Amino acid sequence: MGVDVVLMRVERRGSSPKRRKLTPVAVAPDPDDAFVRLVDRIRGRGGHPMLERVDPYGSLILTSAEMPQFLDELARLPRTAPEDARMAEKLKDLAEQCAADPALELHLDGD
Repeated sequence: MGVDVVLMRVERRGSSPKRRKLTPVAVAPDPDDAFVRLVDRIRGRGGHPMLERVDPYGSLILTSAEMPQFLDELARLPRTAPEDARMAEKLKDLAEQCAADPALELHLDGD
C-alpha cells in the first residue's frame, strides 16, 4: 500500500498530449509504507491540502510550480519514527530538484 515517488522529466513535442514523453530521473520507493503513515496522520485535518490528496491506491502528479506548497506541507509533517524522517528527507530532495526545473514533475504513485 506504499506510495512510490518518482521524479519524471517531461518532454513535449508539439501541443498534443500523445507526444508527451516521460523519463524517470529518480525514485523514492516506499516499501515500508512510511509516506502513507505520514500522510494518514494529517488526513482530514485540513492543514495539508496538497498532501491530503495523496491516494495510496491512485496517482497524483505535481508540477514544479506546486513544489513550494508541497515542501512547506512536507516540512510540517509530524515525524515519530526514524523511517519517517528518512522518507521525508528523500521526498524533500526530489521536491527541491523538481522545483528547480520546470521540465520535471513529481509522480506519487500508489499501489
